[in-house]
Amino acid sequence: MIKELSIFGFRGFGLPQTVAFALPDGRTPGSGLTIITGANNSGKTTIVEAISAFNYTGEQTPSFSEGRRNVETAGKVTLKLKDEGGKLYTITSIADGGSSTEKNEPFTLKYYILQSRRSIPFEFGNNYWDKDTYIASSQKLESHRSSSLDNFDVRIRQIEKQKDKFDKVLTTVLGSDFQWVVEQRDSGNYYIKYSQGDVTHSSEGIGDGIWSVFTICASLFDSEENSTVIIDEPELSVHPALQKRLMDLFLEYSMTRQIIISTHSPYFVNWEAIIDGAQLIHVAKNGTHSECYNISEDCRSRFKGIPQDTNNPHTLGIEANEALFLGDSIILVEGQEDVVIFNKISKELSIKLKGDFFGWGVGGAPKMRAFLTLFKDLGYKHIVGILDGDKAEEAQELSDEFSAQSYKIITLKENDIRDKKERRIKEKSGITTEDGKIKEEYIEYISELFDEINAAL
Repeated sequence: MIKELSIFGFRGFGLPQTVAFALPDGRTPGSGLTIITGANNSGKTTIVEAISAFNYTGEQTPSFSEGRRNVETAGKVTLKLKDEGGKLYTITSIADGGSSTEKNEPFTLKYYILQSRRSIPFEFGNNYWDKDTYIASSQKLESHRSSSLDNFDVRIRQIEKQKDKFDKVLTTVLGSDFQWVVEQRDSGNYYIKYSQGDVTHSSEGIGDGIWSVFTICASLFDSEENSTVIIDEPELSVHPALQKRLMDLFLEYSMTRQIIISTHSPYFVNWEAIIDGAQLIHVAKNGTHSECYNISEDCRSRFKGIPQDTNNPHTLGIEANEALFLGDSIILVEGQEDVVIFNKISKELSIKLKGDFFGWGVGGAPKMRAFLTLFKDLGYKHIVGILDGDKAEEAQELSDEFSAQSYKIITLKENDIRDKKERRIKEKSGITTEDGKIKEEYIEYISELFDEINAAL
């Protein structure tokens, strides 16, 4: 597995950057999961390709073409990979320059890498390799980015030999209706024939999203414990409902394996996993340079308890996750009514705000510090926090704490964004306590209720 990766001189990495990856603890879902986010052309895929450079086993070394080498480093590339035991592996351009490289020792590393461009031929031959040969032959850093998965027909043959095991994984995402077999045409070529209900299709009739799920499941189902699986953009062509199921798979497998994903989808950001040890990385372009940012342990500790806040369950929802994929201009407000009213008065005055609101607010003024810490760790440079007028003392503390980042903390001239009448809430009895714990007398009722709901779905 990979503890750290350092990149210098490869594509947009004109300055040395080091990325730290999560390592599984064997018991916590998501503990071995690393989520890489960032805008297009920021350098996410370059990280994946840098890892693939270490799949050259023995004395073989990768070659870096002229267009892949950064001109600001005189065309020299240096990659350093530290494994889970702290052993260091290096790939460096040779002293005389050019595309050739050398490494500090022979490698025996094998990382399963699923690229973002993963179309496969509709028909294929009858070739057999083992998995290690497939990785060594088809998952190295090549001279150009291929538009298809090279030699994936070999992988299909490996899957076919363990079809029951593979189908158990595939079914968790696609359901039991999806059935497939390897079929042969009279011409001699092979193809995948699949059926759903009474409908049967050849390989050519399978949608891109189904193919994508198929290849993602292929990367996971026969992975060994303490192995590394890297998936670039798992969301491509995949319906959001299936993305959520894939995320459940990633959380499960990353208990005992290192799973690294690069994504543009908010469905692949899981805050409970991040708090429990999953790594969140933001890759950003600063001028022409790619820069990498990891969240800190201080940030994790500040977020503990936020997912369990039953009064503000939306704080870390999909809308909040979207902020990680927006531009570097984020507006943090206390709650959802602030977002609604600010947008309303923006339209009323025909004044457009430059930034994007973070979800439906941070869930109250006391949580503002946690979110400012998050965006600081992830390298965001343009953040505005807005607090109610009665929070002046807290606002000053935040301004002082985040002065190095030049984050702007503003207090309203009034104590709230809108007038509010005094309200008294009538006491009510629930089936759980105030903190959400099921009352003992309702345990059987809840079980029956859940059965009733499930029977209707």
